[in-house]
This record gives sequence, structure tokens and C-alpha cells, in this order.
Amino acid sequence: MKYGAIIIGAGPAGLFAANELADSLKVLVIDKKSIVGGAGAVTDGKLNLSTKIGMDLDELKLSEEEAKKLIRVIDKIFLENGADPTLSGTNLEEVNKLVKKAAKHDVELISAEQRHMGSDSTHKIMKSFKNKLESKGIEFMLNTEVVKIKKNEDAFFVSNGKEVFKSKYLLVCPGRSGAYWFRAQAKELGIATLYGPIDVGVRVEIPAEVYDPITNILYDPKFKLETRCHRDKVRTFCTNPRGRVRIERDQEYKLINGDALKKMKTDNTNFALLYTISLTEPMGDTTEFARAIITYMSQMGKGKPLVQRWGDLERGRRSKIETFFDKNCGYNKLKPTLEVGSQVCPADLSLGYAGRIIDNIKETITVLDRIVEGIAHPSTLLYAPEIKFYDTKYPTSKDLETSVKNLFVAGDGAGKSRGIVGAALTGILAAHGIKKK
Repeated sequence: MKYGAIIIGAGPAGLFAANELADSLKVLVIDKKSIVGGAGAVTDGKLNLSTKIGMDLDELKLSEEEAKKLIRVIDKIFLENGADPTLSGTNLEEVNKLVKKAAKHDVELISAEQRHMGSDSTHKIMKSFKNKLESKGIEFMLNTEVVKIKKNEDAFFVSNGKEVFKSKYLLVCPGRSGAYWFRAQAKELGIATLYGPIDVGVRVEIPAEVYDPITNILYDPKFKLETRCHRDKVRTFCTNPRGRVRIERDQEYKLINGDALKKMKTDNTNFALLYTISLTEPMGDTTEFARAIITYMSQMGKGKPLVQRWGDLERGRRSKIETFFDKNCGYNKLKPTLEVGSQVCPADLSLGYAGRIIDNIKETITVLDRIVEGIAHPSTLLYAPEIKFYDTKYPTSKDLETSVKNLFVAGDGAGKSRGIVGAALTGILAAHGIKKK
């Protein structure tokens, strides 16, 4: 069947691109999942309404005002489809107090207006958006995995192993889970690629009351610092007030993540603590480096992700099931949201991560404890591996067209964004590029 444009990936980038193209072309959106929305549909659903989070304006060749205008459009569409109108980060007086407090410890706190949709609501919001797109003529094929992309001079041919779909324009929005797949496809298509950085670290879980003074002001505070031990960049990411630690299920391996429901709350808060790693020589492939870490950690946990108490890591000893809730160590003060033993394996993270990564984690937690007292309590939980893949980068034009004519990329898995709003914005940019042609 022939289309004007085929979009691979029904995450935010793909959906917002389809919305822009609906009045211009016959569009088919293909995704291997059964629901639309990408990772954002099954995780916390945070909307960071700031040009400072989730996008690189220099790389996107976008002005501050242009980006702000697109963010307003994106936010409006989410609101129209049922997102909670409540905004966090609007009390500038309190936000500035936190910014100054962090700066005293050489830590940057990035503030932004934020909207929380919640894991129990995000998929409904995305489904509503899909229904509106279908009413505009956009076609969807879910539960459909693309196995091959071919191209001749005039068109692209996308195969799911049974059928072949033809289009003049192709937009690939693979998401983080599809990044490795698309890299293989890109190589066969002759698309120019570059290795970019990855984020490697842990998910920190603490009592919600410790972080409430921060998250009551900023729902998802973004702390950034450069460690003194190695001069590496570390940041907090994806904070989930009164949320849950989760295991990602949509990949060939098990990674740690987190979310928060809109209606049901826990007594804990979690956030990612991530170290950005770039490689040069002799190993430049950050994806393979990350996969090696994941494989080794999986072996350590016999197929399960790992968890360690901060008190054990700090003292250089392994966490064990027998002492995991030891009252004498203060470990009874924090109950994990994942079941220790059946879902995650008590371990020694310093055997799974390189010393440099552990050094950065230790220093960052110690510094954050000076800003938010209680983070470095012995009972604090550290889960691993938490790894974010944005590493394969595709040089593109301002319209996000790759080195292959009429093939565009957008979203996190193509290294163009980080997060829902950033992905949506790049999808719009790519759609504008297609419309220009």
C-alpha cells in the first residue's frame, strides 16, 4: 500500500509529527507496541515546559522564542486531551531559594514549569490524541514490528515480514527501546551516524518526607554538578514523588526506571542519578559499552536488577537478604517498592559498575545530602542498572533530514531529544521539514 509518509514509532515524536502532517499527506504510523505514547505512556508522564530541559537548541538550530512557541503548542494539545492543568514550579520565590541553596554547594538546579500526567493517566491521554488523529485520517498499525527498510531513488519500502508499505517520505522515531534496532537499519541504508554519550547510574529511593520540601516546589527537580573526584557531569533525572521503582519490560534486558501514579501514592520518592559517559578511543561505541554493563549485572543478579543500601555501599560491603532490613543499621526505616529477592537481587554495585561510576555516585549523594538532608541515610536504596540510551546520533539538516534524502529522524532514540516535550518538539520540526518538500 502506498502512503505520502510513513512514521515508524508512535511515541510523542511520531504522534506530534502525524498531527502536523494530517492535512497534507496520507500518513501511516507503525509501532511494535499495542498502545501509543512510547515510554511516556507507561511511565510517569512528566511535561517539562522549558527550553532548558530535553532539547539542545544549538543542535536543533532553533531560537529560544521558536522553541517556546512550539512548547506552548505541545502543552495545549496535552491539555486538550486530558492532562492535569495543575502546574509545578510556579512559585518563583521558593524556587529561587532552592536555586541559591544548591549553588552554595556548586550544584546547579534547573527550574521549570512542569505538568505531571501520571502513569495511570498518561496512556488515556495518548489514546485520546490517537483517536483525534484517526479522525483526521491518520492510519495506525500497532503490534507491528518493522523488520526491514529499503529505498530506491523515488520511495521507501517498509516491511513487517508479511506486507510491504511504500512512501515518498519516511520519519523514524524509534524511542530509546528502538535505538539499537534503528542503528542497524541506518547502517544498511547508508545513513551517516556518530557515537554520542549515554547516561549510566542508579535509581535512588528515599522516604517521601525527605524530598517533600523540594518536590512540593518543583515536582521533578533537576540537580546538575561536576564531581571533584573525576570532573564528570552527574545529574538527577525523572523524580517521582510518592512513586514506585519499576522494571522496564519492553527491552531484551531488564533496566530500572520509576514512575508515580496520579491517584495512588506510596510513602517513597525515587529519582535517577545519572553520569554522562562519552567514549573516544579505542572503544567509541557507547551502546556496546552499556550493553556489556547490563549483561554483567544481569549475570550478577541471575536475571534480576540489583539493589544495595547506601549504608552498605558506603562501608564497602555487599547488601544481603539476611541483613537487608537490619534494625541495628537503620535499614528498617525504608521499605522498597520492589520486592527484594523476587524482583531485585541484593548485591554490591561496586562489582557491577566501574570504580569511576561508583566514585561519582558516592560523591553526588554526599553533596545532595547537604542540600536535602536525609538523602545519605544508611537505609537509602540504590537500584541498578539505570541506563538511558541516546547515544547514536544522526547528523541532520535543520529540518531533521538525514544524509539519506527524504528520510527524517526525531525523538530520544535518534539522539535529538530527552523526554516527552523534547521528543514532541522534534517530531513537529521533522514534519515541517517534510511539508516543505
